[in-house]
Amino acid sequence: MKKTILFLLVVIFINELYAQDSTNAVKSLLDSKRYSFIPQTMNPLRGRTRQLTSSFSLDVKGDSLVVYLPYIGTAYSAPVNPSDAGYNFISTDYDYTVKKGKKNRYEVSMKIKDRFSGTVFYLTVFDNKTASLQATSNDKQGISYNGYIKQLK
Repeated sequence: MKKTILFLLVVIFINELYAQDSTNAVKSLLDSKRYSFIPQTMNPLRGRTRQLTSSFSLDVKGDSLVVYLPYIGTAYSAPVNPSDAGYNFISTDYDYTVKKGKKNRYEVSMKIKDRFSGTVFYLTVFDNKTASLQATSNDKQGISYNGYIKQLK
């Protein structure tokens, strides 16, 4: 009986150490500002969830943000260039904040300042590197994406 209790305590201790290591790894990755969010599903405000099979991403590259994400929803103003219908741009002027959320997750806010549409991305990252991204803009309905983050090479 004592061996069983001791074994359970060791397992719990090891599990807790692993959770702390993965949380620290996520925090250091977000602080480095050298990672990529890879969406796997797109969730428009209206309509069904869609699986994404192409190479879409949101890349945080230190001093720049490279965004290539699809969009389905209502646009309140038409883009001049049809290829700008989604989120397809590079920003070099953006606010980037990371804060610890509840239950081993981090919340990242990226407010784009060099575009006129008031675009803000809210990225929630869990300790297993899965993530959820919400995009808001003055000229489009909100949309969310589910996927994961990985370190840029």
